[in-house]
Amino acid sequence: MRLPTESRVWGERVLRVIGVGALLLACWMAWFPATAARLTEAPRWAPLSDATTLAQALVAPSRAPQWLSLSAVPDAERRALLQAGAQAGVPIAWRADAGASLPAVALSAESSVDPAAGMVVGAAAPDGVALELADSLGWIDSTTSGQGGIRWRVPGATRGVRLQSGDTRAIAQPVPSATGFRVRLYGAPGWESRFTTVALEEAGWTVDAAFTIAPRVTVRSGRPEALDTARYRVVVALDSTAWADAPAIARFVRSGGGLVLLADAALGAPGAMPTAGRIGALSVAVPGALRTPTPLEGVPLRALTGLLPGSVVLERSERTGSPVRVAARVVGDGRVVQAGVSGLWEWRMLGGDDAVDAHRDWWRVMLQRAASAGPAPELASLRGGHTMPGDAAPLADLVARVGPADSAPSIEPSAGVSSAGLPGWLLLTALVALVGEWWSRRLRGVR
Repeated sequence: MRLPTESRVWGERVLRVIGVGALLLACWMAWFPATAARLTEAPRWAPLSDATTLAQALVAPSRAPQWLSLSAVPDAERRALLQAGAQAGVPIAWRADAGASLPAVALSAESSVDPAAGMVVGAAAPDGVALELADSLGWIDSTTSGQGGIRWRVPGATRGVRLQSGDTRAIAQPVPSATGFRVRLYGAPGWESRFTTVALEEAGWTVDAAFTIAPRVTVRSGRPEALDTARYRVVVALDSTAWADAPAIARFVRSGGGLVLLADAALGAPGAMPTAGRIGALSVAVPGALRTPTPLEGVPLRALTGLLPGSVVLERSERTGSPVRVAARVVGDGRVVQAGVSGLWEWRMLGGDDAVDAHRDWWRVMLQRAASAGPAPELASLRGGHTMPGDAAPLADLVARVGPADSAPSIEPSAGVSSAGLPGWLLLTALVALVGEWWSRRLRGVR
């Protein structure tokens, strides 16, 4: 059994070791602060305002966890940086600042098949979120999101659109189709070809046509080229002049092009010509109807009969029996819109006060029905370069790259001891231990 004096001696030795060890550790931390900081620093919530600081933290040898507190969804560059860090083995978690709103907004932009319609913009966001739409020229509209999303039709040419909700921004822009808005017109020289060309050009389409007015004499409008979906969106066939190119027209439609076919082009057409149905008997024009609310009753009609499988009726005449006036059918990757009318030039020339606008609008709708929207749009930045993936839905992109928000990380911000305060605590510990040893020795009567 140890005597009390012997136990006190052992206690004094322990206090001496603690005191001297604390002094040595404090000196080491003072001489090598960077190494000490890496070993003692606890994970903390770090703002994502400085990309350079974040990059340095992600490539640090310690691979310390990064707990990010976000006031807004990071931009594409920072999201990519976070993903790179996560893939490099750096634990990354994030949460929204107290009171900050990180709405899950998404934006889409689609090129219209109508050159005068610009683009169709769609937005989705949680109910009640304030949204602001703008393009490279400035503000367009502001609204509050609701069920079913929001759609805008942005007229004219624009480089792209951006959707702003607080500090969160989504960007989208469709790349214009390589074909633009070019249409290949087949028609004989005459009023029908002339007025159709004028109507299409007024609607914003570029018309290419070749009119044979005499043997070896051809008048061209635009730059007629071989049919290809890389050059044209739609073919308009007014009469039998299109029959010679029927095989090429069929290949064009199956490849994704559109075809608008009038009665004179479908009646007697070769089997290679794609159609939506057979042409019926001629029904003469209703006298005086050109100046009524139903002006198409004032032109000759060859109703469509025996519609082919997959054909859809788009318009019916008001004549007895409601015969089919316009039908459409999908052929391969393209569309055929067939109208059983002819002599539409009389409508434009002899119709009412609004005949010119109505004739142009009818042709615009016909080409909209036949033309496809083209290839899937790509995204381009309003900053002048290409956007990075995810700019159209930034919050969803952040979750896909890093993971969902972590509202309760394993180590809270207050955990751990600051490396800057450690030497002071160590000095206090050394002082208490050494004073305790000295006091114990004095009580024993030993100096």
